[in-house]
Amino acid sequence: MNITYLNSFIKTVKQDSISKAAKNLHMTQSALSQQLQALEKSLNAKLLIRSNKGVNLTDEGEIVLSYAEALVNLYENMAKELDQCKKSELEEIKISACNSVGEYLLPCTLHLYKKNHKNVRFSLKTEHSKNVLQNVLDCSSDVGFIDIDSDRKIEGIESFNICSNNLIFIFSSKFNIEKTSITLEEIAELPLIIGSDRSSLRGIIEKLFTSNKISVCNLNIEMELDTLESIKASVIADHGVSIVPYTSVKKEIHTKALKTLPIKDAAPSCNISMVYQKSRANQPHIKSFISYIKKYGRETFC
Repeated sequence: MNITYLNSFIKTVKQDSISKAAKNLHMTQSALSQQLQALEKSLNAKLLIRSNKGVNLTDEGEIVLSYAEALVNLYENMAKELDQCKKSELEEIKISACNSVGEYLLPCTLHLYKKNHKNVRFSLKTEHSKNVLQNVLDCSSDVGFIDIDSDRKIEGIESFNICSNNLIFIFSSKFNIEKTSITLEEIAELPLIIGSDRSSLRGIIEKLFTSNKISVCNLNIEMELDTLESIKASVIADHGVSIVPYTSVKKEIHTKALKTLPIKDAAPSCNISMVYQKSRANQPHIKSFISYIKKYGRETFC
């Protein structure tokens, strides 16, 4: 169905004459008649009764007219928005972020940045940190945020350490632990819910245990889950305990859906870094965003 044909049909009905409508549309009567016939053929319906006195709607024509005006209006509104989008010259910044940053920290930062940079549009996807680095390397992302050690040099990649994210021990409010603190040895004996072996958080937690001379093989791993949301849900449901970034559970800690205890003789954390290709950072809109994160990233995180 052709929008132009619908518009011609509406004009013909309003003018009550094919000749008057053709003049209004700057068309010949023959061309307008062909459009109306094509519309009737596409809808398999007789829409107009033509006579020397003008045109009259059929019952089917009444139905089509009731929808045609709405369809034409929708189309015109869509065309206007598309035109405005082109005129606004929106600049897209493609961001790839690890789960703990993309879901819990970045949304507030992007919202605040957008307030003063109306010409920027963000595209954000969450990945494991290793995939984030690959996305930045192959230019499928302009800027990345990771929670693995960024001190190691990767050719072609610039990195900037923003802050550290504290890791905390969490358990369900139903789980009865009558202690004021807990050791890693004690955590190792509890049913532990942990990220998949693809996640950087899993590597950080395993390193925490091994650096305290606790073999990963001795961990009582109850479940391996792929996202922090699934880990949180399982701990809340009292399926086990976990170690997660504080920023991912601060709401649940505040509402007492989850409880936490300090880990004795350990203050685990992970570094949050921004990564990008220096060559892409020369683009003004990307350069501006990178500068903003360097200056305000930590204080604007949710």
